[in-house]
Amino acid sequence: MQMTVEVLLLAVACGITLLAYMIAINAHGPTRLSLSYFIATVMLAGTVWGIVQYVNTDLDARKMEEFKKLEAEKQIAEQRVQLQEQALRANKERMGYVTKLNSLISLGAGHASSMINSDLQDRSIDLDALIRRASETKKNVDLLKKDFEKLITSDSLFSEPTSLIKEAIGALSEASYYYRSYYYSEDSDQEDLRERILRQKARLAYDQFQKANSLIATAGN
Repeated sequence: MQMTVEVLLLAVACGITLLAYMIAINAHGPTRLSLSYFIATVMLAGTVWGIVQYVNTDLDARKMEEFKKLEAEKQIAEQRVQLQEQALRANKERMGYVTKLNSLISLGAGHASSMINSDLQDRSIDLDALIRRASETKKNVDLLKKDFEKLITSDSLFSEPTSLIKEAIGALSEASYYYRSYYYSEDSDQEDLRERILRQKARLAYDQFQKANSLIATAGN
């Protein structure tokens, strides 16, 4: 509505200017003629100025509209880039976490398998070597437990396998304890009990590690 009023006013100004020139043309006498042309010229200048202002205002409005449009497109593009970067960072963090979990699973399953299949009374190895082997296994399991405790994630996708790994490491830690304490048993009955607990805990740990590995593989597909 505002633009229509401005155009109408400019049309009226043009009409009045044209009328002023018509009056000036028909004026008689030098004074009246000069005054009429002066007024008509002033009106013409004012009309031209008004037209120029109107055109410039319209151009400025279009430029501003185009500028706002470009700014909006720029913001959308920046937001899209930010979302992509966030997604890439999240994916990178997730892949890093998966790599660490898989490493823990591999090491843990290896320790569990070793304890399951270990010959606790290997006659080809002296007692001190057997004790050192058991102590080294317990030390490695303790380190594995510490490494797992350092892992922190808010990714709910891996909450279940992480929980399974935690249970597996707990069972593995118990197994390594009984593995080492086996060689300090007071009698054969205590040896049998500790060996049985050792094998059971190691088997439980191994099974939990395998379940966690399957869940991680499924989540990655």
